[in-house]
Amino acid sequence: MKTIPLILAGGKGERFWPLSRSSRPKQLLPLFGKSTMIEETLARARAASGGGKPLVITGRQCATGVMKALAGSGAYDCIVEPAGKNTAPAIALAAVWMRRRYGEAVMLVASSDHAIAPVGAYVKAVRAAVAEAVRSPSLVVFGVRPTRPDVGYGYIKVGEPLPRMHGVDRFVVKGFVEKPGPLLARKYVAAKTYLWNSGMFVWRTSVILAEFERSMPELYRQACRAERAGFTKRAIERFYANCEAQSIDYGVMEKSHHIVAVAGTFFWDDIGSWEAIRRVRPGNKKGTAVVGRLVFERECTGSIVYNASRLHVASLGLDNVVLVVTPDAVLAIARPLLPEIKKYLGMMKDRKFPRSLF
Repeated sequence: MKTIPLILAGGKGERFWPLSRSSRPKQLLPLFGKSTMIEETLARARAASGGGKPLVITGRQCATGVMKALAGSGAYDCIVEPAGKNTAPAIALAAVWMRRRYGEAVMLVASSDHAIAPVGAYVKAVRAAVAEAVRSPSLVVFGVRPTRPDVGYGYIKVGEPLPRMHGVDRFVVKGFVEKPGPLLARKYVAAKTYLWNSGMFVWRTSVILAEFERSMPELYRQACRAERAGFTKRAIERFYANCEAQSIDYGVMEKSHHIVAVAGTFFWDDIGSWEAIRRVRPGNKKGTAVVGRLVFERECTGSIVYNASRLHVASLGLDNVVLVVTPDAVLAIARPLLPEIKKYLGMMKDRKFPRSLF
């Protein structure tokens, strides 16, 4: 049975403004090396799947950028979403697409904006998840042991441990919690019975489609209509025009009673905002991360300085600030205000900032 990676590459990535734009979301940025995040995701998925031809689902606005970024990454299939409808429709459409092309297959669902290392530990966890999906009618979710009480992540409540597989810990899943408050998050980390929900999954196509038919029957019927129509452009547009916008977590996972979590030993971070830079980039003695050339930094504490321009940038005495410089825009924002950046972007658009900036 083939393992086919599904790479979800939608989203705007507004929280990485001004480096990200609607046509160049965060998955098309080389945030942590020379390669873009989607290139790194595809390379990991290929290593873990044993060569299964990946399917990439991306949005219309960034499709050209995705194809350009992956031009040298080997063969892959691609579905372009005419409108973003969250993860459940994309996964349902991908599942019937794989069923039509491969018959029964194992789906490896990965997001294109995650930081994961080392690759070897990730591959080991995927192999354990695939083995579980092949042997049982389970939905397998990748859980990550929390290292901090992060309120921006969903959590998995795990029950009794299952026998280790390929040297990887496995657990029965008892429930999900979506982005708890600070007090609950601290309790979850201390309890040792909660994992971060990475949003990465493994399952057989027949198993996930049966779950869609049970929990989201209308979405299942709509996906099957697109399948019968041969996935033409018109069929895909009709599917996205009519389907419900919903996440796979709310639509399926929280309603299923056959879920297993694998807890790999790899480092994982959902790169959601500029705050993630300090977690994946080594900071100096004062906790300041500096990325890019031509930066002169002194006496900055708990800050992030990111220079993506040819300008010389002097960063002096900043305290808990994010400073980002691009060829056509500069962002200077206090770190506590990062969760509000979408609000400020809306204000900037109302002030008639050039559309090219967004």
